[in-house]
Amino acid sequence: MSSLQTLRNLFTPKVVAVLLIVISVAAAVGFWMYMRYDPGSASVCAICHNMAPFVSSIAGTPHGAISCARCHNLDLLRDIFVQIAENPTPQQIAQQSHTPMYIQCLNCHAAQQLNRLNIHKIHLALAQRLSSCTICHNPHALQTISANCQICHDIDKVLQIHLGFHNYAWAQVDAGRYEVCLECHSPWAKWYVPIGPDCQIGVAKGTPCIGCHGPTMPFVPAQFTDCTKCHGR
Repeated sequence: MSSLQTLRNLFTPKVVAVLLIVISVAAAVGFWMYMRYDPGSASVCAICHNMAPFVSSIAGTPHGAISCARCHNLDLLRDIFVQIAENPTPQQIAQQSHTPMYIQCLNCHAAQQLNRLNIHKIHLALAQRLSSCTICHNPHALQTISANCQICHDIDKVLQIHLGFHNYAWAQVDAGRYEVCLECHSPWAKWYVPIGPDCQIGVAKGTPCIGCHGPTMPFVPAQFTDCTKCHGR
């Protein structure tokens, strides 16, 4: 019997079919594991031109070190169909695919860690109720957007309250409580408002705050456009 005939007897149509099925399943599982766990799998998402901006934006954040599928549902057949049939723009993808994320965040960020930040202690209960961390955070751009604060907080009311802080402080100074400045301008304060370089030099020289600042020192709304400057701790 020739070797060719032996191979034909060994690899019958049924055997070939089984081998093809096994290889296909192994390839599918391997590809799924690659997409699920390998950060490099983002390059597969970037094949579609309308997905490239999302891959590019997250690459510069710590989230760029994990795969897209760690946070997003992996539904390749549906995604391919949408790309071919609808060819959505990046803006349309952002609107259609924006879903609140909470459990996905806790897979990496333990609740105990989050409680270390004062701002999280206050907002964590809200995030739990809404099952959403993304109401404040954009995983593709880690800087919290202050405009998101206005979803819940009345900006006019916030400005009015903040504009009165120095009036309160000077009333305390008049009462002899000179340490009142440290309630906001100390690294150990609950909400830290950093002082400028000139103030740091003055502190190093032993000059008290009231040695330079008077009760007419103004607050302007422009100082409150970045909520996280003071509250992001």
